[in-house]
Amino acid sequence: MVTNAETRPPSWFERNLPWLWAGSTAILLAFLAAFPILSARDHAGAVWAQAFTLATLPGKYVIFSGLVPGAPIAPWGLAVLAVLVDFVIATSLAMFLGLLARWPFAARRLKAVHERTEAVLTEYPRLRRMAFLGTVLFVYLPLPASGSIGGTFLGQLVGLSRGSTVAAVTLGGALVSATFAWLATTIGARAEAMAQNPWVVAGAVVGFAGFVWVGWWRLKRALRS
Repeated sequence: MVTNAETRPPSWFERNLPWLWAGSTAILLAFLAAFPILSARDHAGAVWAQAFTLATLPGKYVIFSGLVPGAPIAPWGLAVLAVLVDFVIATSLAMFLGLLARWPFAARRLKAVHERTEAVLTEYPRLRRMAFLGTVLFVYLPLPASGSIGGTFLGQLVGLSRGSTVAAVTLGGALVSATFAWLATTIGARAEAMAQNPWVVAGAVVGFAGFVWVGWWRLKRALRS
């Protein structure tokens, strides 16, 4: 069966995908190479490890490492780095997914992510109907296999073009990175008050967690419909 994505002419993004991939990859590598040399901060070389863990595990939670005293990059800087890492991963998959699937180690990992992504679509069918927005939500929300790799597979499964998939993955990653950076800077700004008023802080955390849980529970119900 031939889909619309297979018959429509290539978009500007698809025509320029090699340049976008090469440019974003070059920028990322240049930053990672130059930062430890040009920065006067301690442990500046840790930026390589941060970029790697942003792409793997623990993922966006690395943004909170910007709160550690002496951290080479602050939370908002790590959020920007996370967006660049997501874009490089998404464009790399758009270009080389077929080649990666031939490498046994990568093939097993990609197959596992693909299967979990299909399971999420089965459990939350509305994601398929929402297409682009559904892919953004998938990357943003704490769903199984969510992230730039899972988001790329989801974009394919819901019929998005390569350009729309990369855009959705990048937007979802940018939203979750901004959320984590905002939480990190909020926590950092109130660290002293938290230390002095632990009961008030505990109540605020419980209240916020309850609000988030209720919102997440209602959203999951909506996505299952």
